[in-house]
Amino acid sequence: MGQSGTLKRDICGLIDERKSEVIKLCGDMIRIPSDNPPGDTTKLAGFLREYLKERDISVRVYEPITGGPNLVATIEGKRKGPHLILNGHLDQFPAEVGERWSVDPYSGEVRDGRIYGRGAGDMKGGNTGLIFSFCLIKELGLDLPGRITLTLVSDEENGGRWGTGWLVDNVEESIGDACLNAEPSGLTARVGEKGLGFIRLKAAGKPVHAAYSGFAGDNAIMRMCRVLPAVQGLSGIPARFTDETRRLIDDAQEGFYKQSGHEGGPGSGQVLRQVTVNIGVIKGGSKVNIIPGTCEVEVDVRLPLGIAWHQFEEILDNRLRDIDPTIKWEHIKHPSALFPASFTSTNEDIFKAMQMNATEVMGKKPLLGFTPGGNDCRYYRARGIPAVVFGPTVHNEAAADEYVLVDDLITVTKVHVGTIIDYQSKHILN
Repeated sequence: MGQSGTLKRDICGLIDERKSEVIKLCGDMIRIPSDNPPGDTTKLAGFLREYLKERDISVRVYEPITGGPNLVATIEGKRKGPHLILNGHLDQFPAEVGERWSVDPYSGEVRDGRIYGRGAGDMKGGNTGLIFSFCLIKELGLDLPGRITLTLVSDEENGGRWGTGWLVDNVEESIGDACLNAEPSGLTARVGEKGLGFIRLKAAGKPVHAAYSGFAGDNAIMRMCRVLPAVQGLSGIPARFTDETRRLIDDAQEGFYKQSGHEGGPGSGQVLRQVTVNIGVIKGGSKVNIIPGTCEVEVDVRLPLGIAWHQFEEILDNRLRDIDPTIKWEHIKHPSALFPASFTSTNEDIFKAMQMNATEVMGKKPLLGFTPGGNDCRYYRARGIPAVVFGPTVHNEAAADEYVLVDDLITVTKVHVGTIIDYQSKHILN
């Protein structure tokens, strides 16, 4: 471990010396819009392909849908060893959010120790750490065993079906022994996420002229209104923990506000312990003076550990049947975008390597992270591949003036390169 420690200290010193290069890479990516919608990442993917080629790294491009390229690049070791996947997404939230930015959202402006722009935190900052680390290992010619594969994907903001989901189903090289992802984790060691799915409720009525309301016709909106309180009432169904997952969530509660403080206040970590439901979209009727014949409602559902989708669906079916059995529901997105809650054990080598390097770089042990949102780690965990996240804190995510701290960017880069070195070398260091 002594040789590894010396190597990592030297590389961390080199990252400090080349801090301006790290900042420039992040800024260059921010200056190339990759908003989703529309989700076209062609220009950004092209820039990164050239960036890697200039550093003598060959890149394969897979584009299962027009405008949604996925980049795959590999560094091969000279000896047998583990295969580590570095995973990040290229698409981002749209910059237009109904409020004014104080800077150009695609400027990558650096001010007061902050890098501003859409995608700075989610997730071009984290991608910077992965890409710079990957290229540095290649540049220095580090003799690491095994393989390191960088995957930079599209479509994550839409659920990842044509990004990571497509790669793991179609490109053998994208399947490894572990995955390191760089989503914004607030410098916590994130190991899991809640389940996520979207459903659509449908009510049918009978349209007639509104002048006969109460005497003729059947108002579909009113039918829907009668079931919505029961649907919203599904929020709060408690998780079903094992001893292991209870300890995991207990520990993750401490890190939750740090990783998500921009969205929730103290106590918001309780979302990790229960189902949450959000009635997000209601569509019904065609004209104010016609009794509506249809009504549709779109609902966001997040499941905690221990609650499977079939269990939630059974509860939903029973609630609807008791109130109005004519109300139907369906999953909105393709089944491949429907995932249960998942986590990676803290006993996995990739977690231990990440935790140790974060501790070394930050001078303190990172808090454990677990997110109510979704990310592409779920595709790996669904295949039994341990996947963990270490990324910067994103400020003003999905709002105006998104930014990350330059210090976070440097910290993440150092943690990534150290994690890669230790994970790949574990067989010869142990």
